[in-house]
Amino acid sequence: MNRTLNVCLIILLLVSVTTGCWNLREPDQLAFIIAAGLDLNDEGQLEIASQIAVPAALSGGENGGGGGGGKKSFVVVSGTGKNVMDAGQNLQAQLPRILFYAHRQTILIGERLAKNGVGSLTDMFIRNPKSEMRSSILVVKGGLAKDVLSVEPTFDPYISTILVREQIAVGMKPYYYRQFLSDALSQAMQPLLPAVALTPGNRYRYAGSAILNKDDNLKLVGYLNAKESAYANWIIGRQTGLSITAPVSPGNEELSLNAKSLSKKLQVDLQDQPRITVMLKGAGIITENNTSLNPTKNNDLKRIEKELSQATQEAVQALVDKVQKQYNTDIFGFGEFIHREYPNRWKTLRPKWNAMFPRLRITVKVELKCKDPGQTNSAIDSML
Repeated sequence: MNRTLNVCLIILLLVSVTTGCWNLREPDQLAFIIAAGLDLNDEGQLEIASQIAVPAALSGGENGGGGGGGKKSFVVVSGTGKNVMDAGQNLQAQLPRILFYAHRQTILIGERLAKNGVGSLTDMFIRNPKSEMRSSILVVKGGLAKDVLSVEPTFDPYISTILVREQIAVGMKPYYYRQFLSDALSQAMQPLLPAVALTPGNRYRYAGSAILNKDDNLKLVGYLNAKESAYANWIIGRQTGLSITAPVSPGNEELSLNAKSLSKKLQVDLQDQPRITVMLKGAGIITENNTSLNPTKNNDLKRIEKELSQATQEAVQALVDKVQKQYNTDIFGFGEFIHREYPNRWKTLRPKWNAMFPRLRITVKVELKCKDPGQTNSAIDSML
């Protein structure tokens, strides 16, 4: 019995010795990258900017106030190079700590670089085992990524956290790098990335979405505004809610609906030339009613729902027409849907899909339901 026990203890001792963390690095040896920015500078060189956390600035002060004696919670360091790794090495040479990528939350792409194409830059992020696939990715509209990284946010220590929360606040599902890769490597889906822009006061704002063409080195081809982006993401299935405001007769006064429970369904007719019907549904709460209609009355409610649905349907149809005629890129994933549902037919459509998409007959149908009229019946001014 004692011999068996001794043998077990020896084995445990050997395991503990041989599995020790011989290559462990202490936190004070690492520079934690919170966000990264990719730009093309004035000389045409790739410039990588990294937002690096300053842990000492986050510690509490003596009175429980902001810590670090007023220090910033981050620093932004940049380096240039021939590719991502080369620029990263030049950036590393400026720091006494080893760059640590596993906590990176956000990747920003400057507009100039996006117009030049980012297809050749994706290899490092896929190949490097230290790269974080759950980083959100955005395009900086009309500016440089490093300038956005330098903005000091109001509510959080790092703007990378704010940018993810901003997408959630406008009803979007956060768009991560792994989703970007999935779109870029798919049969027909063109990437639609969230966009952010700097304001004159050196603040940031959500600026809609950027369209990239994966058939041309993932070059930027244009933007959608915030409302168009919400409609596009509704079709794609990445929108969880949105606010809809439209005129309702009589009088064409405005009525607003906070729509949730969004859903979409596609129907495809492949008899001759493909035809696609997009059916969008949503239900929500009336948040503002400046009309004379009373949503607690069945006839008035039906009228409200019908006119809200019609106005939204026309807006979404206009968006689809714009994407087809102006950008000629299938950001909605219609081709990917045909690929999944009709793989045999897709074999014949795939070679000519890019040329076919702008001429595709796409019909949008929207059905909105008002599940709750809010905390009053008619508009306030009608009761005065």
